[in-house]
Parts: sequence; structure tokens; C-alpha cells
Amino acid sequence: MSTPPRSDRATPLLQRLGDVSGDELVVEGHRVSAIAEQVGTPYFLYRGEVVLQQVRALREALGADTELYFSIKANPSVGLCQVLQRAGVGAELASIGELRVSQAAGFSPERVLFAGPGKTDRELDEAVRWGIGAINVESLGELERVIATARRQGRRQTVCLRINPREQVHGAQMRMGGGPTQFGLDEELMAQAVKLAQAAPDAVDLAGLHVYVGSQMVDIEAIITNWEHVLALAEALADLGVSVRKIDLGGGFGVPYFDGQPEFDLAALGRAFGPRIAARVKASPKLKDAHLIVELGRYLVATAGLYVTRVVDVKESRGTRYVVTDGGMNHHITATGNFGQVFRKAYPMANVSNLRASADLTATVVGPCCTPLDQFGAKLTLVPPRRGDLLGVLYSGAYGYSASSLGFLSHPSPAEVLVLDGRLHVLREVGAEDAVVKSQRPLEA
Repeated sequence: MSTPPRSDRATPLLQRLGDVSGDELVVEGHRVSAIAEQVGTPYFLYRGEVVLQQVRALREALGADTELYFSIKANPSVGLCQVLQRAGVGAELASIGELRVSQAAGFSPERVLFAGPGKTDRELDEAVRWGIGAINVESLGELERVIATARRQGRRQTVCLRINPREQVHGAQMRMGGGPTQFGLDEELMAQAVKLAQAAPDAVDLAGLHVYVGSQMVDIEAIITNWEHVLALAEALADLGVSVRKIDLGGGFGVPYFDGQPEFDLAALGRAFGPRIAARVKASPKLKDAHLIVELGRYLVATAGLYVTRVVDVKESRGTRYVVTDGGMNHHITATGNFGQVFRKAYPMANVSNLRASADLTATVVGPCCTPLDQFGAKLTLVPPRRGDLLGVLYSGAYGYSASSLGFLSHPSPAEVLVLDGRLHVLREVGAEDAVVKSQRPLEA
């Protein structure tokens, strides 16, 4: 029996994750209901092959010489990071916790970059001690602290300057450069930073620069134009006497979470990248030793993830049908529109335990938290859910578990599982019901 035709956005995404020809979603032989029986609900499900497909597509578009790095903040699950590490992707981190994740996932220190505007002395000490590939310094004061840390340890640390460009940033939904910002050194301070580094050759090796202008970018011409300016900055850095060996272009490729958003045209990016970026670097005598770096988070892992939550109640209130689930904004705050969204929109969603029926119920899907903010979407068209059914939220491989307020209302934290080469790996078990108590110290008698 064939699957009835469906026009919703969820179906093609589900087809990337697994088999949708039966009653329920099956991922490389593993039924979502069987996984729920094993680990409980809610849970995050990741398919490793989808991540590897993204890596292969990026390498085809950007060329084998362009180094890919994964922004761990998008998903710090050690098992998922291992998939990327084994595929030759590097790690970009922004905290000592993410440094520990990169170590646990097996990244070699030379394939690790450390960015972020709030690096503590403790974090810098650990990064230098481990000998990471580069610290992307974000201020003159931070550069001074790296120099002091390296000298204290008797080491020489590679650094890059994270530059906040003068040029107006184009095409980013969330801008992180081009104006006043906490990120990076203003472009006009670059010469001063170079002098500071050159005065401390025993402590730091200034290897290049890093520019990250924003995220959720889909305008290919805007991306290439921004990157051309990064190359101009790299040439200006070379003119200051720096042997430029690392040019971190950033990333921020967009993911079309919502209706009306365009797919990212990776093929178009690849057609422009070769002649306008890669070829320019090879042709420039100032950049002859430079390696290009592209760092990506959600673009690598978002489509590989599914958040699975169980229906605990279906009810009606004054003409509106509500579907209540056992997971919500406490586990997946981005899917409820409470993480940087101005307008709340729904992620694609499906009844993954009942794929054969027609999607003909209009309902509002909410979580268990006692706040009206806990809502996955209003007036969603679904296969009519029954109590006990499993709903799957797509695009859940990025900024799900890691971005959420897991302690809100003290529900147990969700499990995480990974399917790779037909095997189911439990990456993180569901949290204990008394975990919130065990982490606290009551008053002494």
C-alpha cells in the first residue's frame, strides 16, 4: 500500500530521515515508537548519514582545499560531534565546556578554533595548555591576556584577529558585524593589534583573521560580497607584515525553517566561490600561503534532527482544538519561537506514529509548561493525534537541547539518540526525575 500524497513541508524532510512508506517513521530499521519505548519521551533523534551528506555536498561546492569547521554551539552532543570529526571536519568552540566536548569527540587540538567575546582567564589557560589550532581574539585586552597566558606557560600560541568590518553587512537575519558589536576588533584597530602581536613573538603567532558577519544568510551574492571584503582585509593584514595562513570566512548559511523561506542554493554558492574567492586567494601573492576556513553550525546538523514528543491530551477550548505534548519550550525553545524570533512561526511537524492517514485536523500544539509561550504552533494541519501518538518536530538537529531552558518547571531532560550505519546509539539518557533535587543543597538543620 502506497503512502497517500501529501503536500506538507514535513514529508520531504521526514524522507531524508527515514522510511515513510509504513504506518510510522522508521530510521534505518528503527521505529520511532520502539525508540520511545527504549529511551522514553521526549527525545531528540539524529541521523548521522544526513550530516555526512551535508559534509559531502559542502566539499563538492567549496572544493577540497576549503577547511570545514563545526560550530559546536549548534549541537554539543559528543556522538554527533564524533560523526563530524571522523569526517575530517574541525571544531569551533566558544566555552570551556565546548572545549571538553571537542576533546571527548576526538578532535585533535590543531583542528580546533576558539572564538567568542567573553573568554575567561581559565578558558584561555586551558586552550593554550591544550595547544589549540587558533584563538580568535576579540579585543586588544584579550590579545594581551593570551600573550600573558602563553608566557606564563612557556608556550607560543597561534592566534587570529576576529575583525568587525567597517563595511555594512548584507543578507544576515542576525547581524554580528558591520556596526557597534561585542564581537571582534573594529577594523580600524587592526594595525594596533598587529603591533601588539609582533611585539610578542615569543608568546603568539599571528596567523590570520576571522570575520563572522551574521547567520541565516541565503542571499548568495551578499555572502560572496561579504567574503570578498574579508579577502581585502586579509590582504591589508599582509601589508602590515603578517604572513597570512588562516582566513576564517565564517558561515551562517540559512536553513528554511518556515513557510515562504527559500532553500539555500549551495550549488550557486559553489559556482561563485571558485572564481571569486578560491581563485583570488591563489592568485594573490599576499595570500599564497593562506588556507580558507568556513565554519557552520545549523546548516550541517539542523535537517538531521527530529524532536519526538508524546501526545498526553487532546482537548477543545471555545472552538480551538489543543494538542498537549509531554515536551515543549523547556526542551526545544527554538521550535516554540522563544529564541531570537521576532515573529513566532511553526517548524514543520508531523504525526510520526500515523503517517498513512490524511492530515485534516487543524489544531494548536502546546507543551506541558505553565506559560502561554509554550506553543509549537497555532492552526497547524495534522493527522488527527490521539493520546499516546508521537509528534515529530523537524529541523531539530540544531539549537534544540543546547539552547533550551532545561530546568524550567523541573521536567526531566530529554534523551538523545543517534542512528548511524543501522545502529542506534543512546547518546544521552533521559534525565532522572529527582535530578533537580540532587543538584541542590538543602538548608542544614
